[in-house]
Amino acid sequence: MTTPAQDKLRVGILGAGGIARAHAIGWTAHPERAEIVAFADIDTERAQQMSDTWTGGKALAFGTGEAMLAEAEIDVVDICLPHHLHTDAIIAAANAGKAVLCEKPLCTTLADAARIRDVVRETGVVFMGAHNQLFQPSLLEARRLMAGGFLGTPYLLRSIETFQSRTWQQFGNGAGTQRDWGWRSDVRQTGGGELIDTGYHGTYRLLSLAGSRPVEVTAVLSRFFQQGLSTEDTAMVIVRFESGAVGEILTSWALDVVGNKHFEVQGELGALSGGPVSVEHQLYGWEDSATKRFEPVHTFTLEIGHFIDVVRGDAPNPSDIDETARTLQVIKAAYLSADLGRTVQLPEDPTQPATVDGASAATPTGVTVSDDSKA
Repeated sequence: MTTPAQDKLRVGILGAGGIARAHAIGWTAHPERAEIVAFADIDTERAQQMSDTWTGGKALAFGTGEAMLAEAEIDVVDICLPHHLHTDAIIAAANAGKAVLCEKPLCTTLADAARIRDVVRETGVVFMGAHNQLFQPSLLEARRLMAGGFLGTPYLLRSIETFQSRTWQQFGNGAGTQRDWGWRSDVRQTGGGELIDTGYHGTYRLLSLAGSRPVEVTAVLSRFFQQGLSTEDTAMVIVRFESGAVGEILTSWALDVVGNKHFEVQGELGALSGGPVSVEHQLYGWEDSATKRFEPVHTFTLEIGHFIDVVRGDAPNPSDIDETARTLQVIKAAYLSADLGRTVQLPEDPTQPATVDGASAATPTGVTVSDDSKA
């Protein structure tokens, strides 16, 4: 793939559903650097509607990704498909020499993650997971404060991604209190439930805050509210990191939290918390906290702008194939933990599944307390 700095990236969007519209907003916000030249969807009429809406009908419309790769002149494939279709789409795009931006999750199994990584490495194409919330200004500010040592050593981290989803006009008629989940109600297509879907945001956010390899996972899954699902609508996941820090993921389609918080960090010197448009920071001993506020942003636009820089070689990749696989590894470990009712350990290779070897992961802060009552 040749993309001189003065040329626009030619983009083909694979999928024409709701998330593709969010990506189209992002791409069209960078008209000097990128241009959508094709849409592909199993419903070709919907692909044509996307072309009409976002490119005035200039972008070609295809019924399959294979046809788009064969007939359209593109540099980038932006994958906005249901979960179970990601693997084949990524591999086909990489083998065709295209840079790849792929919506969450990477795929539905770690075996597929390993296949994808092999192809990405063999072809040398740019791959980036579409982890849009990494570009949220409040999260970036929190990471800046942590990197600057304002909290000292991080102890506890919490990542929150919750909302109560009652209706969604895209599926069903939206008249009842229970949402029709469409393809998301089929675990064979999703690879799980809420945790592998919306919970993916909470997971990669936690990993970005921790800055350390996850080594151990304990999880509890629940279905509190969404009776149309056979899977969880809520998950609580505890992650121990190699550094000794302990993280928690709370994610749900059944409930929400006060103040729309997205993250919290408690450390050696102080604590912080944040939501979509603010970060609150307080050193221990301060009488009051300090709050920094931000204007709302479209994180997909920021993500795509950064991806363009990554393709050009002008920026680091925050969610390369290993980072993206690591997110999936933690989620799959959580499913195993909940199924077994016990803590599981994570291998260093992010494409390998969790193990159950009976030994807790050793970390600098780990403590074992004997039960004297049994003596």
